Amino acid sequence: MRAINTFFFGILLIFSFENLNAQAIQVSEPMTIRNDYGYEIIGRLKDRILLFRDRADDFEIQAFDPSMRLSWSRKLEDIDKRGTQILAVIGSKNDFSVIFKVRRRGTTVLRLFKYDPGAVLIDSMTIKNYGERLFSPPSLDLVRSEDQKTFAVFNTAERGILEVVCFQLDKMQVLWETTTVLEQDYLESQLKSLQLSNDGSFFAITEYNNRKGKLDRHQFRITKLSQEPSVQFIIPLEEKYTSDVKFIIDNQNKQLVGGGVFSERNRERASGAFYVRQSIYGGKPVLKYTDFDASFMSILRRKDVADDDKGINDADVSHLVLRRDGGLILMVERHHEIQRGAAAGRGFWREGMRVVVDFYFDDLFAVAFDPKGDLLWNTVLHKKQYSQDDEGTYSSYFLLRSFDRLHFMFNDEIKYENTCSEYTLDPTGSFDRNSLLNTFSKSLRLRFRDGIQISANECIVPSEFRNKLRLVLLQTPG
Repeated sequence: MRAINTFFFGILLIFSFENLNAQAIQVSEPMTIRNDYGYEIIGRLKDRILLFRDRADDFEIQAFDPSMRLSWSRKLEDIDKRGTQILAVIGSKNDFSVIFKVRRRGTTVLRLFKYDPGAVLIDSMTIKNYGERLFSPPSLDLVRSEDQKTFAVFNTAERGILEVVCFQLDKMQVLWETTTVLEQDYLESQLKSLQLSNDGSFFAITEYNNRKGKLDRHQFRITKLSQEPSVQFIIPLEEKYTSDVKFIIDNQNKQLVGGGVFSERNRERASGAFYVRQSIYGGKPVLKYTDFDASFMSILRRKDVADDDKGINDADVSHLVLRRDGGLILMVERHHEIQRGAAAGRGFWREGMRVVVDFYFDDLFAVAFDPKGDLLWNTVLHKKQYSQDDEGTYSSYFLLRSFDRLHFMFNDEIKYENTCSEYTLDPTGSFDRNSLLNTFSKSLRLRFRDGIQISANECIVPSEFRNKLRLVLLQTPG
Protein backbone atom coordinates (compact mmCIF):
# COMPACT_ATOMS: atom_id res chain seq x y z
CA MET A 1 0.00 0.00 0.00
CA ARG A 2 2.81 2.41 0.86
CA ALA A 3 4.55 1.80 -2.46
CA ILE A 4 1.32 2.53 -4.35
CA ASN A 5 0.79 5.82 -2.49
CA THR A 6 4.31 6.85 -3.37
CA PHE A 7 3.44 6.30 -7.02
CA PHE A 8 0.29 8.42 -6.73
CA PHE A 9 2.10 11.42 -5.24
CA GLY A 10 5.14 11.11 -7.43
CA ILE A 11 5.42 12.17 -11.07
CA LEU A 12 2.00 12.00 -12.75
CA LEU A 13 2.03 10.21 -16.07
CA ILE A 14 -0.86 11.36 -18.26
CA PHE A 15 -1.07 10.86 -22.02
CA SER A 16 -3.57 13.00 -23.89
CA PHE A 17 -3.58 12.97 -27.66
CA GLU A 18 -5.74 12.64 -30.74
CA ASN A 19 -5.32 10.49 -33.81
CA LEU A 20 -6.33 11.14 -37.40
CA ASN A 21 -9.83 9.92 -36.62
CA ALA A 22 -10.29 12.60 -33.92
CA GLN A 23 -10.35 9.93 -31.23
CA ALA A 24 -9.50 11.60 -27.89
CA ILE A 25 -7.54 9.33 -25.56
CA GLN A 26 -6.42 9.90 -21.99
CA VAL A 27 -4.52 7.52 -19.76
CA SER A 28 -4.21 7.42 -15.98
CA GLU A 29 -1.01 7.06 -14.04
CA PRO A 30 0.20 3.48 -13.32
CA MET A 31 -1.03 1.51 -10.29
CA THR A 32 0.79 -1.52 -8.94
CA ILE A 33 -1.52 -4.55 -8.89
CA ARG A 34 0.97 -7.33 -8.15
CA ASN A 35 -0.82 -8.34 -4.93
CA ASP A 36 -4.41 -7.53 -5.98
CA TYR A 37 -6.99 -10.31 -6.24
CA GLY A 38 -8.90 -8.33 -8.83
CA TYR A 39 -10.51 -5.04 -9.78
CA GLU A 40 -13.68 -3.75 -11.41
CA ILE A 41 -14.32 -0.49 -13.24
CA ILE A 42 -17.54 0.88 -11.74
CA GLY A 43 -18.09 3.72 -14.20
CA ARG A 44 -18.73 7.45 -13.90
CA LEU A 45 -20.60 8.80 -10.87
CA LYS A 46 -21.13 12.56 -10.98
CA ASP A 47 -17.83 13.82 -12.42
CA ARG A 48 -15.54 11.02 -11.22
CA ILE A 49 -14.66 7.62 -12.69
CA LEU A 50 -14.55 5.00 -9.93
CA LEU A 51 -12.41 1.89 -9.71
CA PHE A 52 -13.00 -0.92 -7.19
CA ARG A 53 -9.93 -2.87 -6.09
CA ASP A 54 -9.88 -6.17 -4.18
CA ARG A 55 -6.53 -5.88 -2.42
CA ALA A 56 -4.70 -8.53 -0.40
CA ASP A 57 -5.85 -7.03 2.92
CA ASP A 58 -8.69 -4.60 2.10
CA PHE A 59 -11.17 -3.29 -0.45
CA GLU A 60 -10.51 0.14 -1.93
CA ILE A 61 -12.23 2.71 -4.16
CA GLN A 62 -10.16 5.04 -6.31
CA ALA A 63 -11.63 8.07 -8.11
CA PHE A 64 -10.29 9.73 -11.27
CA ASP A 65 -11.16 13.17 -12.60
CA PRO A 66 -12.14 13.86 -16.27
CA SER A 67 -8.44 14.03 -17.18
CA MET A 68 -7.88 10.60 -15.57
CA ARG A 69 -5.84 12.04 -12.70
CA LEU A 70 -6.30 10.34 -9.35
CA SER A 71 -8.57 12.50 -7.14
CA TRP A 72 -8.84 10.36 -4.02
CA SER A 73 -8.57 6.82 -2.69
CA ARG A 74 -10.62 5.30 0.16
CA LYS A 75 -10.76 1.92 1.88
CA LEU A 76 -14.18 0.35 2.40
CA GLU A 77 -13.79 -0.15 6.13
CA ASP A 78 -17.41 -1.34 6.43
CA ILE A 79 -16.74 -4.64 4.64
CA ASP A 80 -14.78 -7.19 6.66
CA LYS A 81 -12.27 -8.90 4.37
CA ARG A 82 -12.37 -12.14 6.36
CA GLY A 83 -14.37 -14.86 4.58
CA THR A 84 -15.72 -12.40 1.99
CA GLN A 85 -16.07 -13.01 -1.75
CA ILE A 86 -17.17 -10.17 -4.03
CA LEU A 87 -19.82 -11.17 -6.58
CA ALA A 88 -20.29 -7.82 -8.32
CA VAL A 89 -19.94 -4.05 -8.04
CA ILE A 90 -22.84 -2.29 -9.75
CA GLY A 91 -22.83 1.44 -10.42
CA SER A 92 -25.84 3.66 -11.01
CA LYS A 93 -26.22 7.41 -11.56
CA ASN A 94 -25.94 8.46 -7.91
CA ASP A 95 -24.49 5.48 -6.03
CA PHE A 96 -22.83 2.10 -6.36
CA SER A 97 -23.49 -1.24 -4.66
CA VAL A 98 -21.13 -4.02 -3.61
CA ILE A 99 -22.76 -7.47 -3.59
CA PHE A 100 -20.80 -10.13 -1.73
CA LYS A 101 -21.10 -13.39 0.15
CA VAL A 102 -19.65 -14.02 3.60
CA ARG A 103 -18.88 -17.54 4.78
CA ARG A 104 -18.05 -18.14 8.45
CA ARG A 105 -18.31 -21.28 10.56
CA GLY A 106 -20.09 -23.13 7.77
CA THR A 107 -22.77 -20.45 7.31
CA THR A 108 -23.07 -18.41 4.10
CA VAL A 109 -24.80 -15.02 3.94
CA LEU A 110 -25.48 -12.90 0.84
CA ARG A 111 -25.13 -9.16 1.60
CA LEU A 112 -25.25 -5.79 -0.15
CA PHE A 113 -23.63 -2.47 0.82
CA LYS A 114 -24.62 0.71 -1.01
CA TYR A 115 -22.30 3.75 -1.20
CA ASP A 116 -22.59 7.33 -2.42
CA PRO A 117 -20.19 8.72 -5.08
CA GLY A 118 -17.69 9.57 -2.34
CA ALA A 119 -17.58 5.91 -1.13
CA VAL A 120 -19.54 6.72 2.06
CA LEU A 121 -21.89 3.94 3.19
CA ILE A 122 -25.55 4.96 2.83
CA ASP A 123 -27.38 1.61 3.19
CA SER A 124 -26.78 -2.10 3.76
CA MET A 125 -28.88 -5.23 3.75
CA THR A 126 -28.72 -9.00 4.15
CA ILE A 127 -30.31 -10.38 0.99
CA LYS A 128 -30.34 -14.05 1.94
CA ASN A 129 -29.02 -16.33 4.68
CA TYR A 130 -28.22 -19.73 3.19
CA GLY A 131 -27.66 -21.21 6.63
CA GLU A 132 -25.17 -23.93 7.51
CA ARG A 133 -24.47 -26.15 4.51
CA LEU A 134 -21.39 -28.17 5.31
CA PHE A 135 -21.60 -30.64 2.43
CA SER A 136 -22.79 -28.30 -0.33
CA PRO A 137 -21.66 -24.72 0.41
CA PRO A 138 -23.38 -22.26 -1.94
CA SER A 139 -21.73 -21.67 -5.30
CA LEU A 140 -23.09 -18.26 -6.26
CA ASP A 141 -23.09 -16.27 -9.46
CA LEU A 142 -24.95 -13.17 -10.59
CA VAL A 143 -26.81 -11.89 -13.65
CA ARG A 144 -27.89 -8.26 -14.12
CA SER A 145 -30.77 -6.59 -15.94
CA GLU A 146 -30.08 -4.23 -18.83
CA ASP A 147 -30.90 -1.11 -16.78
CA GLN A 148 -28.63 -2.31 -13.92
CA LYS A 149 -31.45 -1.77 -11.40
CA THR A 150 -32.19 -5.45 -10.81
CA PHE A 151 -29.99 -8.48 -10.35
CA ALA A 152 -30.48 -12.18 -9.64
CA VAL A 153 -28.08 -14.38 -7.67
CA PHE A 154 -28.27 -18.08 -8.44
CA ASN A 155 -26.84 -21.06 -6.55
CA THR A 156 -25.76 -24.15 -8.51
CA ALA A 157 -24.02 -26.06 -5.72
CA GLU A 158 -26.50 -28.95 -5.70
CA ARG A 159 -26.81 -31.05 -8.83
CA GLY A 160 -30.18 -30.67 -10.52
CA ILE A 161 -31.28 -27.74 -8.33
CA LEU A 162 -31.35 -24.05 -9.26
CA GLU A 163 -31.82 -21.67 -6.32
CA VAL A 164 -32.47 -18.04 -7.33
CA VAL A 165 -33.06 -14.80 -5.43
CA CYS A 166 -33.97 -11.59 -7.33
CA PHE A 167 -33.24 -8.14 -5.87
CA GLN A 168 -34.23 -4.60 -6.90
CA LEU A 169 -31.49 -2.07 -6.17
CA ASP A 170 -33.38 1.22 -6.33
CA LYS A 171 -36.00 -0.01 -3.84
CA MET A 172 -33.54 -2.11 -1.79
CA GLN A 173 -35.88 -5.09 -1.62
CA VAL A 174 -36.01 -8.76 -2.53
CA LEU A 175 -38.53 -9.17 -5.35
CA TRP A 176 -38.76 -12.93 -5.13
CA GLU A 177 -36.83 -16.12 -4.48
CA THR A 178 -37.40 -19.69 -5.53
CA THR A 179 -35.80 -23.13 -5.77
CA THR A 180 -36.44 -25.17 -8.90
CA VAL A 181 -35.68 -28.85 -9.49
CA LEU A 182 -34.09 -29.44 -12.89
CA GLU A 183 -32.82 -32.31 -15.00
CA GLN A 184 -29.62 -33.81 -13.62
CA ASP A 185 -27.43 -32.67 -16.52
CA TYR A 186 -29.15 -29.30 -16.90
CA LEU A 187 -26.32 -27.01 -15.83
CA GLU A 188 -23.45 -29.19 -17.02
CA SER A 189 -24.33 -29.65 -20.67
CA GLN A 190 -27.67 -28.14 -21.70
CA LEU A 191 -27.68 -24.57 -20.40
CA LYS A 192 -27.20 -21.94 -23.11
CA SER A 193 -28.06 -18.65 -21.40
CA LEU A 194 -29.36 -16.99 -18.23
CA GLN A 195 -31.16 -13.66 -18.74
CA LEU A 196 -32.91 -11.15 -16.46
CA SER A 197 -35.47 -8.62 -17.65
CA ASN A 198 -35.79 -5.11 -16.22
CA ASP A 199 -39.00 -6.13 -14.45
CA GLY A 200 -37.24 -8.98 -12.63
CA SER A 201 -38.20 -12.02 -14.71
CA PHE A 202 -35.43 -14.64 -14.86
CA PHE A 203 -35.03 -16.87 -17.92
CA ALA A 204 -32.96 -20.05 -18.17
CA ILE A 205 -32.58 -21.25 -21.77
CA THR A 206 -31.55 -24.84 -22.43
CA GLU A 207 -31.09 -26.86 -25.60
CA TYR A 208 -31.83 -30.54 -26.11
CA ASN A 209 -31.14 -33.20 -28.75
CA ASN A 210 -28.58 -31.23 -30.78
CA ARG A 211 -26.98 -34.40 -32.07
CA LYS A 212 -27.27 -37.03 -34.76
CA GLY A 213 -30.19 -39.37 -34.41
CA LYS A 214 -32.24 -36.97 -32.26
CA LEU A 215 -32.55 -33.90 -34.45
CA ASP A 216 -36.26 -34.56 -34.94
CA ARG A 217 -36.65 -33.64 -31.24
CA HIS A 218 -34.19 -30.72 -31.30
CA GLN A 219 -35.57 -27.83 -29.20
CA PHE A 220 -34.94 -24.87 -26.90
CA ARG A 221 -36.66 -24.90 -23.53
CA ILE A 222 -37.13 -21.59 -21.76
CA THR A 223 -37.86 -21.70 -18.03
CA LYS A 224 -39.26 -18.44 -16.67
CA LEU A 225 -38.93 -17.70 -12.96
CA SER A 226 -40.57 -14.63 -11.38
CA GLN A 227 -43.02 -13.58 -8.69
CA GLU A 228 -45.59 -15.75 -10.47
CA PRO A 229 -45.43 -19.57 -10.64
CA SER A 230 -42.71 -20.80 -12.99
CA VAL A 231 -43.63 -21.53 -16.61
CA GLN A 232 -41.79 -23.18 -19.50
CA PHE A 233 -41.84 -22.34 -23.20
CA ILE A 234 -40.67 -24.81 -25.84
CA ILE A 235 -39.30 -23.72 -29.23
CA PRO A 236 -39.11 -26.69 -31.66
CA LEU A 237 -36.07 -26.41 -33.92
CA GLU A 238 -35.86 -27.79 -37.41
CA GLU A 239 -33.57 -30.70 -38.09
CA LYS A 240 -30.42 -28.59 -38.13
CA TYR A 241 -27.34 -28.61 -35.89
CA THR A 242 -26.77 -25.56 -33.73
CA SER A 243 -23.09 -24.55 -33.74
CA ASP A 244 -23.44 -21.70 -31.24
CA VAL A 245 -26.17 -19.42 -29.90
CA LYS A 246 -26.73 -16.49 -27.53
CA PHE A 247 -29.85 -14.81 -26.12
CA ILE A 248 -30.71 -11.30 -24.98
CA ILE A 249 -33.76 -9.60 -23.43
CA ASP A 250 -35.49 -6.99 -25.60
CA ASN A 251 -37.04 -4.99 -22.74
CA GLN A 252 -38.68 -2.46 -25.06
CA ASN A 253 -40.61 -5.07 -27.03
CA LYS A 254 -40.94 -7.60 -24.17
CA GLN A 255 -39.19 -10.32 -26.14
CA LEU A 256 -36.48 -12.88 -25.55
CA VAL A 257 -34.33 -12.73 -28.70
CA GLY A 258 -31.69 -15.21 -29.79
CA GLY A 259 -29.21 -15.48 -32.63
CA GLY A 260 -26.77 -18.16 -33.66
CA VAL A 261 -25.07 -20.16 -36.37
CA PHE A 262 -26.16 -23.55 -37.64
CA SER A 263 -25.32 -26.40 -40.00
CA GLU A 264 -27.28 -29.12 -41.73
CA ARG A 265 -24.42 -31.63 -41.76
CA ASN A 266 -21.76 -30.88 -39.13
CA ARG A 267 -22.25 -28.63 -36.11
CA GLU A 268 -18.50 -27.91 -36.02
CA ARG A 269 -18.82 -26.00 -39.31
CA ALA A 270 -21.51 -23.34 -39.65
CA SER A 271 -23.32 -22.98 -42.98
CA GLY A 272 -25.78 -20.24 -41.98
CA ALA A 273 -27.24 -18.04 -39.28
CA PHE A 274 -30.61 -18.05 -37.52
CA TYR A 275 -32.91 -15.69 -35.62
CA VAL A 276 -35.31 -16.76 -32.86
CA ARG A 277 -37.75 -14.67 -30.85
CA GLN A 278 -40.14 -15.54 -28.02
CA SER A 279 -42.50 -13.21 -26.16
CA ILE A 280 -41.71 -13.21 -22.43
CA TYR A 281 -45.43 -13.87 -21.89
CA GLY A 282 -45.52 -16.97 -24.09
CA GLY A 283 -47.24 -17.56 -27.44
CA LYS A 284 -45.92 -18.70 -30.79
CA PRO A 285 -42.19 -18.09 -31.37
CA VAL A 286 -40.51 -16.73 -34.50
CA LEU A 287 -37.70 -18.86 -35.99
CA LYS A 288 -35.89 -18.24 -39.28
CA TYR A 289 -32.78 -19.88 -40.79
CA THR A 290 -30.66 -18.21 -43.49
CA ASP A 291 -27.87 -19.94 -45.42
CA PHE A 292 -24.60 -18.13 -46.07
CA ASP A 293 -24.15 -17.53 -49.79
CA ALA A 294 -20.96 -18.28 -51.71
CA SER A 295 -20.01 -14.60 -52.01
CA PHE A 296 -20.13 -14.05 -48.25
CA MET A 297 -18.23 -17.29 -47.55
CA SER A 298 -15.55 -16.39 -50.10
CA ILE A 299 -14.96 -12.99 -48.49
CA LEU A 300 -14.80 -14.50 -45.02
CA ARG A 301 -12.47 -17.36 -45.95
CA ARG A 302 -10.48 -15.21 -48.42
CA LYS A 303 -10.77 -17.68 -51.25
CA ASP A 304 -13.30 -18.80 -53.85
CA VAL A 305 -15.65 -21.30 -52.21
CA ALA A 306 -18.19 -21.66 -55.00
CA ASP A 307 -17.68 -25.43 -55.04
CA ASP A 308 -16.76 -25.78 -51.36
CA ASP A 309 -19.45 -26.83 -48.87
CA LYS A 310 -17.23 -27.15 -45.79
CA GLY A 311 -18.80 -24.15 -44.04
CA ILE A 312 -17.17 -21.96 -41.40
CA ASN A 313 -15.33 -23.53 -38.51
CA ASP A 314 -14.51 -21.97 -35.10
CA ALA A 315 -17.54 -19.65 -35.28
CA ASP A 316 -18.48 -18.34 -31.80
CA VAL A 317 -21.35 -15.92 -31.23
CA SER A 318 -19.76 -12.96 -29.42
CA HIS A 319 -22.48 -10.26 -29.23
CA LEU A 320 -26.14 -9.65 -29.98
CA VAL A 321 -27.16 -6.06 -30.73
CA LEU A 322 -30.88 -5.26 -30.70
CA ARG A 323 -32.41 -3.12 -33.41
CA ARG A 324 -35.14 -0.71 -32.37
CA ASP A 325 -37.67 -2.39 -34.66
CA GLY A 326 -37.27 -5.74 -32.87
CA GLY A 327 -34.65 -7.06 -35.26
CA LEU A 328 -31.12 -8.14 -34.40
CA ILE A 329 -27.48 -7.80 -35.41
CA LEU A 330 -25.61 -11.02 -34.74
CA MET A 331 -21.85 -10.73 -34.19
CA VAL A 332 -19.69 -13.83 -34.64
CA GLU A 333 -15.95 -14.15 -33.96
CA ARG A 334 -13.72 -16.94 -35.22
CA HIS A 335 -11.86 -18.33 -32.23
CA HIS A 336 -9.99 -21.53 -31.44
CA GLU A 337 -7.27 -22.85 -29.13
CA ILE A 338 -4.49 -25.36 -29.74
CA GLN A 339 -2.64 -27.20 -26.98
CA ARG A 340 0.91 -28.25 -27.74
CA GLY A 341 3.62 -30.04 -25.79
CA ALA A 342 1.74 -32.88 -24.09
CA ALA A 343 2.78 -36.37 -25.15
CA ALA A 344 -0.23 -37.24 -27.30
CA GLY A 345 -2.56 -36.59 -24.36
CA ARG A 346 -1.37 -39.66 -22.40
CA GLY A 347 -0.94 -37.79 -19.13
CA PHE A 348 2.83 -37.12 -19.11
CA TRP A 349 5.19 -34.53 -20.62
CA ARG A 350 8.22 -35.16 -22.72
CA GLU A 351 11.51 -34.31 -21.06
CA GLY A 352 12.19 -30.60 -21.29
CA MET A 353 8.78 -29.81 -22.79
CA ARG A 354 5.86 -27.98 -21.21
CA VAL A 355 2.24 -27.70 -22.27
CA VAL A 356 1.67 -24.57 -24.37
CA VAL A 357 -1.74 -23.21 -25.38
CA ASP A 358 -2.08 -21.07 -28.51
CA PHE A 359 -5.04 -18.69 -28.70
CA TYR A 360 -6.45 -17.49 -32.02
CA PHE A 361 -9.08 -14.72 -32.26
CA ASP A 362 -9.61 -13.93 -35.91
CA ASP A 363 -12.23 -12.47 -38.25
CA LEU A 364 -15.57 -11.02 -37.17
CA PHE A 365 -18.74 -11.11 -39.19
CA ALA A 366 -22.09 -9.43 -38.68
CA VAL A 367 -25.52 -10.66 -39.76
CA ALA A 368 -28.56 -8.35 -39.52
CA PHE A 369 -32.15 -9.63 -39.28
CA ASP A 370 -35.47 -7.80 -39.40
CA PRO A 371 -38.19 -8.61 -36.78
CA LYS A 372 -39.50 -11.48 -38.94
CA GLY A 373 -36.05 -13.07 -39.05
CA ASP A 374 -35.40 -12.20 -42.70
CA LEU A 375 -31.83 -11.33 -43.67
CA LEU A 376 -31.15 -7.61 -44.15
CA TRP A 377 -27.39 -7.75 -44.78
CA ASN A 378 -24.16 -9.44 -43.73
CA THR A 379 -20.57 -8.23 -43.72
CA VAL A 380 -17.08 -9.35 -42.74
CA LEU A 381 -14.59 -7.45 -40.54
CA HIS A 382 -11.14 -8.97 -40.97
CA LYS A 383 -8.64 -9.19 -38.12
CA LYS A 384 -6.03 -11.70 -37.01
CA GLN A 385 -4.86 -12.13 -33.40
CA TYR A 386 -2.55 -14.77 -31.96
CA SER A 387 -1.22 -15.16 -28.42
CA GLN A 388 0.24 -17.85 -26.23
CA ASP A 389 -0.49 -18.92 -22.64
CA ASP A 390 -2.45 -15.76 -21.75
CA GLU A 391 -6.07 -17.04 -21.88
CA GLY A 392 -6.62 -14.63 -24.76
CA THR A 393 -6.62 -11.73 -22.28
CA TYR A 394 -5.50 -9.11 -24.81
CA SER A 395 -7.33 -10.58 -27.80
CA SER A 396 -10.89 -10.24 -29.12
CA TYR A 397 -12.47 -6.75 -29.10
CA PHE A 398 -14.56 -4.16 -27.25
CA LEU A 399 -17.93 -3.13 -28.66
CA LEU A 400 -19.03 0.49 -28.12
CA ARG A 401 -22.59 1.32 -29.14
CA SER A 402 -23.03 4.95 -30.22
CA PHE A 403 -26.24 6.52 -31.54
CA ASP A 404 -25.63 5.85 -35.22
CA ARG A 405 -23.00 3.11 -35.43
CA LEU A 406 -21.12 0.31 -33.71
CA HIS A 407 -17.42 0.64 -32.85
CA PHE A 408 -15.27 -2.52 -32.65
CA MET A 409 -11.95 -1.74 -30.94
CA PHE A 410 -9.07 -4.24 -30.82
CA ASN A 411 -5.33 -4.85 -30.74
CA ASP A 412 -3.91 -5.46 -34.22
CA GLU A 413 -1.32 -7.83 -32.75
CA ILE A 414 -0.82 -9.28 -29.29
CA LYS A 415 2.57 -8.04 -28.20
CA TYR A 416 4.08 -5.43 -25.88
CA GLU A 417 4.37 -2.68 -28.48
CA ASN A 418 1.42 -2.67 -30.76
CA THR A 419 -1.07 -0.66 -32.81
CA CYS A 420 -4.80 -0.57 -32.02
CA SER A 421 -7.61 -0.19 -34.55
CA GLU A 422 -11.36 0.05 -34.80
CA TYR A 423 -14.08 -0.85 -37.25
CA THR A 424 -17.12 1.44 -37.37
CA LEU A 425 -20.26 -0.28 -38.66
CA ASP A 426 -23.37 1.69 -39.69
CA PRO A 427 -27.02 0.46 -39.75
CA THR A 428 -26.78 -0.53 -43.44
CA GLY A 429 -23.76 -2.81 -42.96
CA SER A 430 -21.18 -0.39 -44.40
CA PHE A 431 -17.97 -0.08 -42.41
CA ASP A 432 -14.68 1.80 -42.11
CA ARG A 433 -11.43 0.73 -40.49
CA ASN A 434 -9.49 3.40 -38.59
CA SER A 435 -6.35 3.61 -36.50
CA LEU A 436 -6.94 4.30 -32.78
CA LEU A 437 -3.47 4.60 -31.29
CA ASN A 438 -0.11 2.91 -31.00
CA THR A 439 1.44 1.80 -27.73
CA PHE A 440 5.08 2.17 -28.68
CA SER A 441 7.08 3.50 -25.70
CA LYS A 442 3.86 4.16 -23.73
CA SER A 443 3.89 1.08 -21.44
CA LEU A 444 0.34 0.17 -22.48
CA ARG A 445 -1.21 -3.23 -23.14
CA LEU A 446 -4.94 -2.89 -23.54
CA ARG A 447 -7.48 -5.50 -22.40
CA PHE A 448 -10.19 -4.47 -24.83
CA ARG A 449 -12.52 -7.35 -24.02
CA ASP A 450 -12.77 -6.07 -20.40
CA GLY A 451 -13.67 -2.47 -21.24
CA ILE A 452 -16.92 -0.79 -20.18
CA GLN A 453 -19.01 1.89 -21.90
CA ILE A 454 -19.73 4.94 -19.73
CA SER A 455 -21.62 7.17 -22.18
CA ALA A 456 -22.86 7.22 -25.76
CA ASN A 457 -19.36 7.98 -27.06
CA GLU A 458 -16.98 7.03 -24.22
CA CYS A 459 -15.48 3.85 -22.88
CA ILE A 460 -12.79 2.86 -20.39
CA VAL A 461 -10.38 0.05 -21.22
CA PRO A 462 -7.94 -1.35 -18.63
CA SER A 463 -4.28 -1.72 -19.54
CA GLU A 464 -1.99 -4.19 -17.75
CA PHE A 465 1.71 -3.88 -18.41
CA ARG A 466 4.28 -5.55 -16.14
CA ASN A 467 2.02 -5.63 -13.06
CA LYS A 468 0.95 -2.02 -13.55
CA LEU A 469 -2.68 -1.07 -14.21
CA ARG A 470 -3.71 2.02 -16.16
CA LEU A 471 -7.21 3.11 -17.12
CA VAL A 472 -7.57 4.31 -20.71
CA LEU A 473 -10.44 6.67 -21.52
CA LEU A 474 -11.41 6.69 -25.22
CA GLN A 475 -13.86 9.21 -26.63
CA THR A 476 -15.25 8.70 -30.10
CA PRO A 477 -16.28 11.67 -32.31
CA GLY A 478 -19.86 12.91 -32.05
